[in-house]
Amino acid sequence: MADTMKAWFTVPGPDGAKFELREIPVPEPGAGQVLIRVRAAGTNRGELIRGAALKSGDPAAKPTRSGGEFAGEIAAAGEGVSGYRQGDRVMGRTPGSYAEHVVASQRALMRVPDGMTWPEAAAIPNVFVTAHDAIVTNAETAAGESVLVTAAPSGVGTAAIQIARHIGANPVLATTRTPAKAAALRKLGAHEVVDTRDASWVDAVLRATNGRGVDVIIDHVGGPMLADNIRVLALKGRLVSVGRNAARVGDCDLDEIARKRAKIIGVTFRTRTPEETLACSERFASQLLGAVASGALQPVLDRTFPMERLADAHAYMLSDAQTGKIVLTM
Repeated sequence: MADTMKAWFTVPGPDGAKFELREIPVPEPGAGQVLIRVRAAGTNRGELIRGAALKSGDPAAKPTRSGGEFAGEIAAAGEGVSGYRQGDRVMGRTPGSYAEHVVASQRALMRVPDGMTWPEAAAIPNVFVTAHDAIVTNAETAAGESVLVTAAPSGVGTAAIQIARHIGANPVLATTRTPAKAAALRKLGAHEVVDTRDASWVDAVLRATNGRGVDVIIDHVGGPMLADNIRVLALKGRLVSVGRNAARVGDCDLDEIARKRAKIIGVTFRTRTPEETLACSERFASQLLGAVASGALQPVLDRTFPMERLADAHAYMLSDAQTGKIVLTM
């Protein structure tokens, strides 16, 4: 194995972060850790949103390794690692995954199902762990409850539709601003697809739920949809704010929240401790990794780019052309 490797860094700049490909030493795994030979790494919109705020004028802003999820083979194991060995095919979430090698905790590892390609495997960890955390852990969605997934063609959206159907939510509704993507969303399990460019989309959701509204909203849009999201919530409904891709600020009727006894639940990995983050992966793996292995839950891979073309992958992401995940290949 070479002594050095290529790795992407997020570097503060005057107008936000720049991404730089650097040559650095290959890290060594510590106790309870493994070294992964990365074969593919999933991209995520959050790195662009956070990067835009990473400005060189901030004294706390420093270059950091880029990427947050991987699929690859175990190259070496640190002291105390058990149940895994060199050559095992694994996937998981860990910082610094846009690299030829990355170190991860053994607890972050999930086995790649037989027959699954590296890009498909890299399309799983972040979006499925995030969607499971939102739908199951935070919203406590029960079988028979209705779920609305906004910006459903996103990576987390495509995972959320599948998980909601898998646990028995009914109906599962999906929103998009691109009607051409509706067929793909239905194929993933959405009972109805709503075009939010239509001013009457709220009425469409209410019709689909026989007028009672939805029990759970998994929201990736944020501010512009907040008021209408509150309108379509059922009594005791829960709105889980996973992403705020359109805007962080929005207006809503607080009396409507009170009348419905609704909850707005914020979720993010930015303020979780390493222990809390690992626990999210472990909960998903214990409850749903078997469904991935059986094919009941499937990665949604839109397109791959070579590792060196991270800028092209980001440009494609910003075009909103994709349905599902964009993955780098090493």
